[in-house]
This record gives sequence, structure tokens and C-alpha cells, in this order.
Amino acid sequence: MRVFLLIFSALLFMGADDQDRLRIVSTSLCGDSYVLSMGGEQNILALSWQSGDNMSPAPQTMRKNPKAWDDIERLLALSPTLVVFGAGEGGQAKPLLDKAGIAHISIDWGEDFPSITKNFAALAKALGKQAPTFKTPALSKRASRPALLYLSASGGTAGPGTYVDAAITAAGGVNIITTPGWHTPDPETLATLKPDLIVLSFFKDGYASINEAGLRHKTLQAKINATPHVHVPGKLWPCAGPGLYEATAIIAGAIAELN
Repeated sequence: MRVFLLIFSALLFMGADDQDRLRIVSTSLCGDSYVLSMGGEQNILALSWQSGDNMSPAPQTMRKNPKAWDDIERLLALSPTLVVFGAGEGGQAKPLLDKAGIAHISIDWGEDFPSITKNFAALAKALGKQAPTFKTPALSKRASRPALLYLSASGGTAGPGTYVDAAITAAGGVNIITTPGWHTPDPETLATLKPDLIVLSFFKDGYASINEAGLRHKTLQAKINATPHVHVPGKLWPCAGPGLYEATAIIAGAIAELN
């Protein structure tokens, strides 16, 4: 009953000006990155509950904006015109949003550049806009493709079938990790690898964790210090989103600087 009262209240107190104005709400960090890329700050009513964190791509001017999450009461109270859910969200909320006449889409999880194009197409359609286009950096002109190792602050890495692998390949490198997917090998095993370049992420802006092998393990730290490395800000790739293109450019630039 409370939810239906909220639906009625949201419709009742929505003025004519509010009905005409685009009011976008994102419920996930990944959704934030897409909405910020093409929603227009003036049209964004609320970003996700994580939008005040270091991992967020939100500009400082929007860090204090209202926050949203996958909760129907919260969403109805915000009275948006479009809700952008993250992957796997909105199962219970969507039917009630439909009853309230509130549009919604979901950002699908992906591990490659085509998935970004697909998500942008869905958002563009919902907004009545043209989807943006991005260009991946030109491949390095080096005679051979250098071997790259991705390492997160937790000591995690990524193999084929991940968006990190897609970025490494697009930047002109070869992933030294050949085991598909996301995993956290033994630090000593990682230390035996011989990459030409290490791609670090979430070291400076990740979430604090008791498992921070990348930050604290002495052998891994020695490996990093002895090997060319580049930092990719974590906010660029909490998912395969628009920031993946900038992350790829950063990696490509580091490859170009290798001797």
C-alpha cells in the first residue's frame, strides 16, 4: 500500500514544468558513467549511492546531488522520467515503475567494446538522442607487441574475455595472463612473470580492503618498482563503459614510451 501511495503522490505533485523536464536517475556506478557521458548535467536528477566515492566518474559539482539505489520507494520519491539500472538490478522495481509511467532501461554487463556500443544505443534511444562514437587509439607501430600484466591493488589480474584484456589488445599489447577471466593468483606466481609493462589500477583510488597484496606484498612491490608501469584511474573502468576508451589511450601512451 505504501508503494502505491508513493506512486500516486509522485504523479499528483508533479507540475507541468516537471513533466516536461528530463530527469535522469542512475542506480549504479556503471550506469553513472554512461549517464554522465550523454545525459547532460542539467538533466541528471540523481546518480548512484556510490557517486560520492573516489571510484566515481562524477565531477565535484555533482558529488552532493541526490543519491539513488535499486529501491522502488527511493525511486518514486525522486520522481524521475528515466531510471537507468545497473546489470541485474530493477527486478522488483520495474513493474511498479511501469505502473507509474516512468521509463527505465538496464545497462548490461559486458567485457568488450561492442557491449559499450550496445549500451549507448539503448540509452540514446531512451533519451531520443544519437549515440556518441568513440575511437580506440591507433595501434603502436612497434615491431613487436609488448607483454602486459594487469594488477589491481588487491593483487587481482585479468585474462582473455575481460574488458581489461580488450583494452590491452586495443592499445597494442599482449596480455601476459592467458587464463581467461578475472582471478587472483598467488603473489609469488605473479612475481615470476616477466611483462614489459605493468598496468596498475585501484592502487590510488580503490576501496580499502584487508586483501591488498598489490599494495602490501613486498615481492610484488619489488616487481612493480623494477618494471615499467602505468596507473589507470579506477574510475575509468568499474565496468566496460565509456572510460574504457580513455584507459586504453593511457595504456597505449605507456606502450609508446617503452624503450
